[in-house]
Amino acid sequence: MRSYLVGIKGTGMANLAVLLKAMGHEVGGCDSGERFATDSVLEAHGLLADRGFCESLLPPAIDLLIHSSAYSPSLPIIALAAQRGVPIFDYPAFIAHLTRQQESWAVVGTHGKTTTVSVATHLLSEATGFRFPFYALYGSQHTERMAAPYWGSQVALFEGCEYQDHFLSYRLRGLLLTTIDWDHPDYFGDLDAVYRSFEAVVRSLCPGGIFIYNSDDPLVLRLARQMAGERSDLTAIPYGFGAEGLFRIRKRGRHCYTFDGFKELCFTLVVDEPALVADHLGALALSVAMLLDQDPPRLYLDESALVTDEVLPTAVAHLGRCLATFGGVVGRLEVMGEEGGVLYLDDYAHHPREIEVLLGEVKSRYPTRRVVALFSPHTASRTRALLKEFVSALKVVDHLVIQPTYASARRDGGGGDDPASALYEHLSAEMGERVILARTDAEAIEGACSWLQEGTVCITMGAGNNRNLGERIAERRRSMK
Repeated sequence: MRSYLVGIKGTGMANLAVLLKAMGHEVGGCDSGERFATDSVLEAHGLLADRGFCESLLPPAIDLLIHSSAYSPSLPIIALAAQRGVPIFDYPAFIAHLTRQQESWAVVGTHGKTTTVSVATHLLSEATGFRFPFYALYGSQHTERMAAPYWGSQVALFEGCEYQDHFLSYRLRGLLLTTIDWDHPDYFGDLDAVYRSFEAVVRSLCPGGIFIYNSDDPLVLRLARQMAGERSDLTAIPYGFGAEGLFRIRKRGRHCYTFDGFKELCFTLVVDEPALVADHLGALALSVAMLLDQDPPRLYLDESALVTDEVLPTAVAHLGRCLATFGGVVGRLEVMGEEGGVLYLDDYAHHPREIEVLLGEVKSRYPTRRVVALFSPHTASRTRALLKEFVSALKVVDHLVIQPTYASARRDGGGGDDPASALYEHLSAEMGERVILARTDAEAIEGACSWLQEGTVCITMGAGNNRNLGERIAERRRSMK
């Protein structure tokens, strides 16, 4: 199978390219000449992007063309493929196509999807010695080499995106729902519209499906209670600090947690912020469900492993041991390096709730360090709709650099002036001289450098392409000595 991907440098598209190559496809693709974080991912797998979108780049013989949803079918290279009769999918449609090729599971929710899928992927890979025949596709990667883990195609795990109701076309055996919050205001007019989208995806689960949900989120809990009346065929598995049943989370100490149903077990986590703890332990519940749902269930235990008469406690203990070895995920509290006493981090947090969780975890890990953050808002519509919430989440930072709003491939300028200016004005009323508005990368670098000193944490965050600023800031600080 020869596949060509238009917009191959997008996060999801790059991971898909890696996955297709692992599946045996001949993979090519094209994108802009700008360098993104995904360039190194593609290069690590021997995939080089053609530069631009010229018709002449289209190979003379391909079996499949997949394009980022940022590009219209009228784009000349896509239109040419259509003229040749090549099957064409946009990215969301192809993910929906993949969900029909094997038993499929997904993690959905406004926040925490990528982390939860990544942790579950780690557990299902490491605890089974890479013998469980599954693959995973989500919006980041453990490392460049683990962009889209592929150990077989008996089962698949996806990060399900609610934007434009993309996930409603998926065919799913089971799903995990993390949170319901208002986001994507360019598509969802209000919180109720978001709720209805998640309501629809749970309702669309295959007969006899499995519904795992975070009962600490009030709207998720409301939806679970609603589905109990509508879909009595579903196996419902709640998890969380307030959950009823086996997977109620209890804290035993710093980074140490257990479940009510397995009190003899203690799980060591690499996080301590409650929302992140729920993501990691929800991933454990998901991984156990995916393994035990197989016919017959197999735990891939070594001969030396302790096996009890009850399969469920054995599975929970076996997979749970690997929580302590989770190495994190690219763009989620990622440590970029440390130099001159400054620790550089990068995080994708681009919603007020995500920023609150990020800063809470940073405070827990580095309680004595001051925080300098560079925030690139994403998108204009989100920034305007949640302006007050952004101000509340960001004002606790010691020093803050606001960068221009990043519209991404959606081209969501929202009309009018850049709302980053309004965000700055509101924050300056709260923070005074602790916040600046930087119109260029050079201004952002100079502003951050003026505040950085030994013992500081420097965080680049938001959904823009600013993760490389940490390295440039460190370089600038070296030149100032």
